[in-house]
Amino acid sequence: MQLVIAEKPSVAMSIAAVIGADERKNGYMEGTGFLVSWSVGHLAELADAAHYGDYKKWRYEDLQILPWTWETVISPDKEGGHAET
Repeated sequence: MQLVIAEKPSVAMSIAAVIGADERKNGYMEGTGFLVSWSVGHLAELADAAHYGDYKKWRYEDLQILPWTWETVISPDKEGGHAET
């Protein structure tokens, strides 16, 4: 079984139609060895400055904040569940 995650329901439905995943389930489509599901909005985003240390309160002296590696975080409204459509 392979999982395909699309950015929104309409794109997921188009993909599902092409690959033959034509059985509608709760929050996803299934068929021909595929599960096709979707998100609504961004699943992850760039971490804010506070994530990298003591930058919760912005100060001019702290600028320019350039981390060695950019990190992503799960969007708070996307953790632990799915939207039904």
